[in-house]
Amino acid sequence: MIPKGVATLLPDGTFHRRSIEKEILSAFSRWGYQEVTPPIFEYLDVFSLGVGEEVLDSAYKFIDRATGRIMVLRPDVTPQIARIASTLLADEPRPLRLCYSANVFRHQEEHAGRERELFQLGGELIGLSDAEADAEMIALSIEILQNLGLKDFRITLGQMAFTRGLLRPFMSSPAFYKKILHYVAKKETSQLERWLKQESVNPKTQKEVLSLLDLFGGEDVLKRAAALTDDPECLKGLERLEAVYAILKSAGHQDNILFDLGEVRGFDYYTGTIFEIFSEGVGSELGGGGRYDHLLEKFGEPSASTGFALYIERIQAAMEKTSSEKLSCSGVDMMIAHFANDAEWAIMLAREVRSLGFRTIRKSFNALPFHGVAHADAVSQQIPKIVLLQEGAGTDALQLMDVSTGQAETLNQNDLMARLQPDETTP
Repeated sequence: MIPKGVATLLPDGTFHRRSIEKEILSAFSRWGYQEVTPPIFEYLDVFSLGVGEEVLDSAYKFIDRATGRIMVLRPDVTPQIARIASTLLADEPRPLRLCYSANVFRHQEEHAGRERELFQLGGELIGLSDAEADAEMIALSIEILQNLGLKDFRITLGQMAFTRGLLRPFMSSPAFYKKILHYVAKKETSQLERWLKQESVNPKTQKEVLSLLDLFGGEDVLKRAAALTDDPECLKGLERLEAVYAILKSAGHQDNILFDLGEVRGFDYYTGTIFEIFSEGVGSELGGGGRYDHLLEKFGEPSASTGFALYIERIQAAMEKTSSEKLSCSGVDMMIAHFANDAEWAIMLAREVRSLGFRTIRKSFNALPFHGVAHADAVSQQIPKIVLLQEGAGTDALQLMDVSTGQAETLNQNDLMARLQPDETTP
């Protein structure tokens, strides 16, 4: 009863999404990134400065009742970060390291089987233009995925300066150029070859364009690409990509890296090194990003920039495929079970236990004995511990039960609270 392309997450799914989000944001924090929160919608005329026609076509638009201006639900977060950095943070010293957690909205055809609402976590490094900055984005994404337990993933590196240089002869004809980008993006070699011959493109240029579809694989791709052209822009782009790879290789990341110099998605604002992340068994990329040195200037203050975003739904799907354990969670750490006459005492005890960080519920019973019923309830709700209050025994006779074994020990209230105190020696 909901639109296609959106999802409802139940407690287990929400629990694991939050766990993933927490780990990713923790990684960003360890690398010195500060979180910002962009608005969920923007004015279309402002937002459109930073995105291309394809992204705008996929955006959901509506009219602002107050002003009559067209607004857009964000289909991308990077232009928002560029606007924030170029205006609100224009006077802050560079580099800026910013991260975010946000949902984006894109219209997709129903038959495409793609999400219309996607949840992204991403980071942007603003103010640095060197190969170290490009490598930082990729190394950080690798660390995040490894910390989440993913091993079977690959990152494909591309270089927009190289690809754009090879395609420069066609840029004077927008329709022609768009057609080539379509064939290259879809990896439709035979259709592209047939069309180039039909349009009487000279053989040397045909060879260069068709080669883009073959420039995929290991480190040898860089040498094959360099042999194709003597264009200075192309060769400079390859030198940058080689420098980025050398940094990643020195960090031991070479096993996760492949090259794809025929990647043309993101032509609207990417200018240099780009990358995408793929995992076996997941049909779409887990994330990606790249350098976008000319985006901030569209909003005011220019600055070299690079960044990336991860799609949480797809990462969660990849984790579920690689895990042999059934993912499940409990929303409760402890149940306090008591006889109805002891409700006041149980309420106070529950308050103290919650203050120590334990997710605690309280359940009242009207008849004794209630131990067996309480244990059955805890099992069904996956609650690991029960505190049983003995009728009329006061604070001197509490029972702490381990639900998995059914074993219980008798404690007074002070001993119970001491037992539940966090271990200050744990790092």
